Amino acid sequence: MERGKKQANYTNPNRNNKWREVKKEDFIGKSLEGINTSVSSHSDIYIPCYSVCIGGSIESLYGPDQDSLLLDSLSSENIVFMAKTKTGSKRLQQYIAKSRPEEIEKIVSSVAQNMGELMIDLYGNYMCQTLVQSCSSCQRLALLSGMRNSVINISKNSRGTHALQNLISIANLAEEETIYQQCFSGQILTLSKDPNASHVIQRLLMTVKNKYFVIKEILGHVKELAMDKLGLCVIKKCVKDPQIFNEILEHCLVLMQDPYGNYAVQNVLETWKEECAFEFISSIQGKTAQLCIQKYASNVMEKAMKIENIRQAIIRELINEAKLDLLLGSQYGCYVMRTAAIESDRNTRLEMAEAISLVAPKLHNAKLQSQWDEIMSNLR
Repeated sequence: MERGKKQANYTNPNRNNKWREVKKEDFIGKSLEGINTSVSSHSDIYIPCYSVCIGGSIESLYGPDQDSLLLDSLSSENIVFMAKTKTGSKRLQQYIAKSRPEEIEKIVSSVAQNMGELMIDLYGNYMCQTLVQSCSSCQRLALLSGMRNSVINISKNSRGTHALQNLISIANLAEEETIYQQCFSGQILTLSKDPNASHVIQRLLMTVKNKYFVIKEILGHVKELAMDKLGLCVIKKCVKDPQIFNEILEHCLVLMQDPYGNYAVQNVLETWKEECAFEFISSIQGKTAQLCIQKYASNVMEKAMKIENIRQAIIRELINEAKLDLLLGSQYGCYVMRTAAIESDRNTRLEMAEAISLVAPKLHNAKLQSQWDEIMSNLR
């Protein structure tokens, strides 16, 4: 009982003094995560490696306006460790946003060799994204060089992909493009179909000046990528390239009838318009009616109806081969006919109306009556 009384009467004289002198005994061995603390060579203050310790937080050691003192007191290893914690990452982001060039340089030199692990860290990736936006071009190049061996892993990581896209989006040096080219060489096809890395490849195509190192690995695999949910997004970003354009049209019939591939063909029509008319017409000639009533190909045919040369060729084939009744008997075919009626000139509309009147007696599907009425209304 005597011992208990002594404990009950014990009071800490420094308990309410926030800015009391910090002693070694307050921190050594007391970090929340069991991490040893370190001692600054320039100060008698002992700095915890973790941002919040039992003895108090970093904010209790340094006020909000003393960030530079905090940074000077931390070693490179401790800055990296701090970036991996929730509180530490947030504190570093706030510090980076208002720091001077020489302070940014200290952080860059501290974390450059650890960028590979920080970019995929739960909290570290946010610090990285803030840091690259505040760097000079030379500092950004140093960070990129430090993680060049980890770029592929970063691309595939759900957190790293966002941080890497952010870094790529501000790339403007030839040296940066060279590093990206070396890192991604031989990996473009695989990464284009990866749930995370696909977005990195797309960002490269939107940002870098010389896109050929990406396109050359895609060539010969355009059909494969266009029929893949993620690969399609990559193809759409480089459809302006003549070689990609030619390869899409080479496999036009197959792609038009694919759930994803049809979007690649639509993108070609939107981008190249009249310039792709001859190749497109040659690809679909003799198969127009069948394509108009296929679920996915009908979307492409609707898009094609908005290009005059292609529209005229399609309508001419449908009328000459008496295939209008086939289209009007299909839900998808009616969509194509409706677009054709809206986009055509007066003479063509009159010709279509006359041809439809000849096949009207053969039409008996009451469910499509409203669509037929809409088509005829647009033809008048």
